[in-house]
Amino acid sequence: MRLLLVMPLTLCATSALAFDPPKPSPLPIPPPIQTTQETRGFVTRVASYGPSPTVARCATRNVGVVHGAQLPPEINVGLASRGASPDAPTRDDRPFAALTFGIDANGTPVDIKAAPDSMTSQDTIAAFARWRFMAGPPTADCRVEVSRTYTPLARASTATLLQIVALRRRDAPAAARREISSRGDCGKAPRRLPAQISYPDLRSFEDRDFVAPWAGVLYDIDAEGAARNVRVVAQGGDPVLADLAGASVADSRFHPGRPVSGCYVTFAARAKTAGAPIKSSGRRTPSPAALPARSVRAQPPPLDKACGAIRETLNISTQSAYPPALARERVEGWATLRFDVTPEGRVSDVEVVAAQPVDAFAQAATTMLRRARSAPSAEGAKGCVIPISFAMKDVAED
Repeated sequence: MRLLLVMPLTLCATSALAFDPPKPSPLPIPPPIQTTQETRGFVTRVASYGPSPTVARCATRNVGVVHGAQLPPEINVGLASRGASPDAPTRDDRPFAALTFGIDANGTPVDIKAAPDSMTSQDTIAAFARWRFMAGPPTADCRVEVSRTYTPLARASTATLLQIVALRRRDAPAAARREISSRGDCGKAPRRLPAQISYPDLRSFEDRDFVAPWAGVLYDIDAEGAARNVRVVAQGGDPVLADLAGASVADSRFHPGRPVSGCYVTFAARAKTAGAPIKSSGRRTPSPAALPARSVRAQPPPLDKACGAIRETLNISTQSAYPPALARERVEGWATLRFDVTPEGRVSDVEVVAAQPVDAFAQAATTMLRRARSAPSAEGAKGCVIPISFAMKDVAED
């Protein structure tokens, strides 16, 4: 009886071990995700701005614009509907750029921000920071709007593209450079190498108030290396610089080679520095008692002696942290931060106390301070306050 009971179990076990279930069919491999501009619907356009307004509408009164240079054109990339024509609006299009701000007693805009209902770039905000208004009692809750239109990159005028390249200097968008080059054969290999380059003297055009003169020149090169058909197709600020730019290109020489056309070069002088708004307090470092209380947790009074020693040892340099758009427009600013320091010298709990005239200075200062290190100490410090100034003298310029 025991054998009869054991044998079926043995057979069942053997049968189960010998059973080989069918392998599941492999899952289908999904097609690769396309990320090119064409498949995702991204389109590159040129955004151009209309005339500047003559007044700013503020909460208590309207304030006249003393200087409001027309906002410069810029390259814009938007997400278009699939299959839409190049002229069709994208999801990010706005018919205007809008900014909110205050005006101090000297007529300098402060607390500049992009309005929530407007897609406004950092380049536009930086250009607006150079505007000046009528001096008078400080006012807040101001707003300006500037009309904006979009043109497909391929149909943008060469003059507009040259303006973008001239004003952006070494940071000029590659899309603008490629489009200009595609309208001639100067950039095709083999390229014509310069033998003698002539430049206009820009020193007499620099540090002018508000508007920096610039010029964009097109030219051809003949087989012998002479510049031919030189023409200034775009300029702003001073026609004298445009004349000098054209004459300089005409005096340049290149090594012999195949004739080419559609070469271009831009020249731009530096604008006068737009100084930072004056701090409301006469002291460089605000009193800790005057600062807003931290909402997360109560802090003991700052150790003035410890904070003073820590500020002296922090390795802070604004040269690499200067916001690029503000550096191009030569706009200066400042930020005041409050922070703690651990005994190991690490900075923590960084808070922005104030920043002017643009929030970008607060963001840059915060990033820079968080990376800083102080000398180790026995207890560290809490509630330290440090003012950080962004000055153009600390920036390496072209």
